[in-house]
Amino acid sequence: MPAPHDASALPDDDAPSKSQAKRDALALRDLGDEIASLSAGERAALPLDEAVRAAIEELIRIRAHGARKRQLGFVAKQLRRVDATPIEAALESIRQRARAQAHDHHVVEAWRDRLLGDGPGELPAEALTAFLAEHHEVDRQSLRHLQQAALAERTAGRAPGSARKLFRLLRETIEGARAGGEPG
Repeated sequence: MPAPHDASALPDDDAPSKSQAKRDALALRDLGDEIASLSAGERAALPLDEAVRAAIEELIRIRAHGARKRQLGFVAKQLRRVDATPIEAALESIRQRARAQAHDHHVVEAWRDRLLGDGPGELPAEALTAFLAEHHEVDRQSLRHLQQAALAERTAGRAPGSARKLFRLLRETIEGARAGGEPG
């Protein structure tokens, strides 16, 4: 007759598998690494308890690869003790802000390129008219002057000082329109 199985030796169906536990541990290491890569201001905004914050600060100071790897493991261990959901939510908010800033930057670059004649089959004057139609609040004279100066600099092969000023004016206008709730 076969020996009865010890119930304590059977895997618990509620416990995660070894593979899942490893994925969870790696996710916490990645979370710690991402937190360490943030700026000091962004880290300060995260809901971290003091032990996790101290471990992260120590991780940032360490430069040696092996020591950094060990400290990252310690950070993950500290993160296992706390609920990581609010931390991940705050990180997602930071990521969304970064994506929005990158998108806005690309929009401003696209307008600058259009105004300087780099648009697809569009003359600079047509691009100026289109921008002014979308953004009524912009100082038309300043925009037109900067556009002409930037085009003249480009033709003469000079440094793009006016193009940079044009970029700043466009950025301020588009950010102002966004802050005011207008489409950009």
